[in-house]
Amino acid sequence: MTLHPSPSTLHVKPAVLSPAVGILLLTLLVRVAWLALFPTDPIAPVDAEGYHLLALNMLAGHGFALYWEPPFCPTMVRTPLYPLFVAGIYALMGRDPVRVLPVQLLWEVLTTALVMRLGRDLGGKRTGWWAGVLYACNGTTQRYTGYLLSETLLLPLLTASVWMTLRCLRHPTLKKSALAGLFWGLSILTKPNVQFLALFVGGLLSGRIANQRIGESAHQHIECRELPSPTTRNSPLQTQITHHVSPRFMFLAFWLVLAVVLFPWLLRNRLVFNRWMLSTAFEENLARVSAVATLAEIEGVRAEPWTETWEYYYERLVADVRARYDWPARSANGDGCMELQQRQIEIAQVSREVVRAHLFPYLRAHLRGVLTSIVDPGHRLWYSVLTGADWESTGVVADMGARMMWSLERGAVGDALRALWLERIVRPPLPAALLWWGLTAARIAVWVLGWRGAWRLRHRPWALPVLVGTVAYMLLLPGPIAYDRFYLPAIPIVVVLMSFT
Repeated sequence: MTLHPSPSTLHVKPAVLSPAVGILLLTLLVRVAWLALFPTDPIAPVDAEGYHLLALNMLAGHGFALYWEPPFCPTMVRTPLYPLFVAGIYALMGRDPVRVLPVQLLWEVLTTALVMRLGRDLGGKRTGWWAGVLYACNGTTQRYTGYLLSETLLLPLLTASVWMTLRCLRHPTLKKSALAGLFWGLSILTKPNVQFLALFVGGLLSGRIANQRIGESAHQHIECRELPSPTTRNSPLQTQITHHVSPRFMFLAFWLVLAVVLFPWLLRNRLVFNRWMLSTAFEENLARVSAVATLAEIEGVRAEPWTETWEYYYERLVADVRARYDWPARSANGDGCMELQQRQIEIAQVSREVVRAHLFPYLRAHLRGVLTSIVDPGHRLWYSVLTGADWESTGVVADMGARMMWSLERGAVGDALRALWLERIVRPPLPAALLWWGLTAARIAVWVLGWRGAWRLRHRPWALPVLVGTVAYMLLLPGPIAYDRFYLPAIPIVVVLMSFT
């Protein structure tokens, strides 16, 4: 006789939601709620409209061009991966920018998963979960999810690049080296700003793997690794390749794959523009940002980016270039696109001369922009986002740091403290005061926890240079135009450092 347990004796284990799955759902929920509460025009920023236009022109057969009307001159100021992504969505779902946003939500979920994996590799499950929670609730990344900007694709790619680089530095293998090259190549094709960071990381990989002691360690790791399961057993060819490649030369896979990924775009630029280069973004920033900030610094003018004063200095620079190269006379004949390309090259040349001739003013303007953005808690932006009113409507000074520094430079410590009391406690409306103090406290907490995490990683020389170097690179690169959008790619690394225990 078969005995069946009574219902009262049955013990059913309740379904428990995995913390990792819960964090991924939290990422999605937070960003969907944000888009519902604060709907955006996906192409409102100028750069977002540019990506939209590139996608439309590619689908219309006009090539990689940033123009609404003929002539559709080709451009290489931007790299192709994100415009191709947008064009693919348009081709499948219709040419409405809003249709891209659901896919960008999935990119954010993928970034959270990579953040958790990176944190887990460095500090265990708890570190990974905390890093995932911090990223899921990060206000800056969620605010940009609703725009057609390349950072939404760069976030998962750069996080994957850093993660695979650390795995390769810890235990070098041919596969990890190749994957690191692949992810870095895709990151560069998404946004060219990271190209020098990729070279730095490639140098670290090459130096570590090529070292004899590390090479022997990696060789031992290959020979002593756990046997693969029957379902994941390597093919005979793969096993033969792995065992016959010297660990000393595994770093070559990084450079080879990186070159293969980038070569088609480099070849396109060579054929179209007769230049072996990835992008003219740095040349354009040299003219539109570095040279302008330098000229203003020389004359002692504090020009904020993209204001009338800023544009005045740029127009003055262009006028000097026009007179030197006699643009009106030369442009009477010839191809318009070729003429435009030549003018951009000449503006970049003169801008480079300005920076080289005034190196210290350039460095002062660059570093001031970085420090200002680091200290600024972002209250003006968030006050406008949350209330719909400009910070100036509060009637209190916007840049508290500059106001206090003005007093401190004159030795008036009491005046600086009095200004802080009046401008941040007494005079501002309560929502504005709470926002400023809350964001300031959050900024301080980020720096304290981030430095604490970096300090605790000091005994892992294979990890610390990549993590800290990535954050420093993203902070320093923008210079005078530094603001939160340029810091987005560093946020996954920062939350991992904050969570490391």
